[in-house]
Amino acid sequence: MRADVVIVGGGPAGCFVGGSLAKRGFDVVVVEEHGEVGNPACCAGIVGVGGFEELGIKPGSWVLGKLRRAVIYPPSNEPIELTREKVEAFVINRAEFDRVLAREAASAGATLLLKNRCVDVKIGRDSIVKIRGTHTGEINARLVIGADGPSSIVARKAGLLKSERYLKCAQVEVIAEARADAAEVYLGRSFAPGFFGWLVQAGDVCRVGLGTTEGNPLQMLRFFLEKHLVISKKVEKVRTLEICTGLIPEPFSRKPYTNRVLLVGDAAAHVKPLTGGGIYIGLSCAKFAAEVATRGLEAEPDEKTLRIYDQMVKEKFGREFELGVRARRVFEMMSDEDLNTTLGILKKDSVKKLVLENFDFDHHGSLIRALAAELPGLLQELGVKRVMKYVRGLLSVK
Repeated sequence: MRADVVIVGGGPAGCFVGGSLAKRGFDVVVVEEHGEVGNPACCAGIVGVGGFEELGIKPGSWVLGKLRRAVIYPPSNEPIELTREKVEAFVINRAEFDRVLAREAASAGATLLLKNRCVDVKIGRDSIVKIRGTHTGEINARLVIGADGPSSIVARKAGLLKSERYLKCAQVEVIAEARADAAEVYLGRSFAPGFFGWLVQAGDVCRVGLGTTEGNPLQMLRFFLEKHLVISKKVEKVRTLEICTGLIPEPFSRKPYTNRVLLVGDAAAHVKPLTGGGIYIGLSCAKFAAEVATRGLEAEPDEKTLRIYDQMVKEKFGREFELGVRARRVFEMMSDEDLNTTLGILKKDSVKKLVLENFDFDHHGSLIRALAAELPGLLQELGVKRVMKYVRGLLSVK
């Protein structure tokens, strides 16, 4: 087979960029290893209203719920509620959402090859993507786009990995007590060191999950469900067949382009550093990828042309990635005691007002900068010795 573009991975970013390029008249092939787009999907499925409006995506039947508030449980388990009493985000059926994008790509003219796994990529003037499955063989392409997730074979074969720093996640669907309009966030090093746990209602079930920088996420999820003082009382029944695990890469952990190759979505590490969310950022950057790929395919998709993609991403998200990674590093260092102290400032009316005025579900940079104004008071409460530890950690981030 031959194509202008071969996209490895039929997730949201891959189908989005594939549909965009097919609409421009290019011959596009999307290679997806699973038999059905959207399955499996290990994702809390929370997406910001503003982000979808920006992308021109109208809510469909795949919306399972609407979120108006967040309830944060520090290690002390004393809840802190934040709300502006308006819909901030949707809870979505990820599998159905992915399939909608896949159908749109196919309608635009893209060819989807399901049940085919990419086993090798050779980059050159006429790149070769080797696949194995229902269409075992080779596809020649002028441009290869890796949309194949955090463990991207395209990124590896193209030499684009800089580091392999991941969050390890696990999630299960349960029958549980939960407010339909609230996302619950749980902090504690005993079950989610370096990240957090979550509970959100998604239609008839609830999704409970966590991320961790250490240990086995499945074991920690089991501990979270059975031993956590709040979650263990809320969960009634676990749907064991719906347990899933996944990885979330850290921004800047890979270069998103090289000669005749682009990476999009999790393969490019285009995710929010603080929450790990990747749908909005992944689709936004996939839009940039389609624009730059078009320029390259109209001439030659060489490294000089494709570099523009990275420049566009950094112009829009670079500062936010940097601030988020730094904030995450400090968060990863914090003890439960310090988390309780730090989150305690959210109980102050002035700080809560500051958070609600600067919060944006899809863009965290403005909130991080606003909270910096509260540093003097926070430093006083934490104490000089502990503060210096975090300052040193912050300065060591590269």
